[in-house]
Amino acid sequence: MIMILIKIVVTSAMVLGLSWLSERVGPKVAGIFAGLPLGIAVSLFFIGVEQGPEFASAASLSALGGLGASLIFCYAYWKLSSVIQIWNAALTSLLSICVFLIAAAALGELPQNRWVLTAATLAITAIAILAFKNIRLIDPKDHKKVVVTPLMLATRAGVATAILLIITGLASIIGEKWAGMLSGFPITLYPVLLIVHMTYSSEEAHGIIKGFPYGIGSLIICALAASYLLVPLGVYLGMLAAILLSSVYLAAVGFFLWKNSKASKAG
Repeated sequence: MIMILIKIVVTSAMVLGLSWLSERVGPKVAGIFAGLPLGIAVSLFFIGVEQGPEFASAASLSALGGLGASLIFCYAYWKLSSVIQIWNAALTSLLSICVFLIAAAALGELPQNRWVLTAATLAITAIAILAFKNIRLIDPKDHKKVVVTPLMLATRAGVATAILLIITGLASIIGEKWAGMLSGFPITLYPVLLIVHMTYSSEEAHGIIKGFPYGIGSLIICALAASYLLVPLGVYLGMLAAILLSSVYLAAVGFFLWKNSKASKAG
């Protein structure tokens, strides 16, 4: 019971933080910082605590493929939400999750090798960056002002927590391969995407999708590092080291974007 409460608190804090970021500094920035390795790290951490570091290390390999599937999920969400007219958010979510599962199953057929899965996910990332260039960011002046209610916050946190509990709860049943694949699902991104879509518009949600490929490198580094470090260092130190390594990448991306933005304003 204590472990479940910890999962709820940690996951809720992550999702609420990303939601706040989207509402304060813009959806694209929130999409980039959805690359913070919190969702995958928390998932692999709890899998490691409950199933052992060897299980979590093997799962982290499959998580690399799951990250590629998460980008395909984002592409599907973008395209589907642009054309579906009735029950837009609900149908888009359902169909996009089905696309994720199909993509994960396909990537699961690849050799479960660090570098094969990393190369596949990097290739998908490059394609996603090119494809998402066609997403038009909404003008900040047109940003819809919405009063955030406690129910809204609870919904955001609840969706992410439910996903995490399902993945970690099923880990021993579905095995390390599928536990890892599902860990690659955008646990923290999806609830933010869904609520921004429902609260503001599909165009606002598309802005988050546009930024996500730039941040996913952090998640790749986290999964890759975890596959090496969880067994020799243990779950606690191994995951902490993986998070720190991946955060260096995200900090570098953030610094580059800040410098680029500053140069653009100066010009």
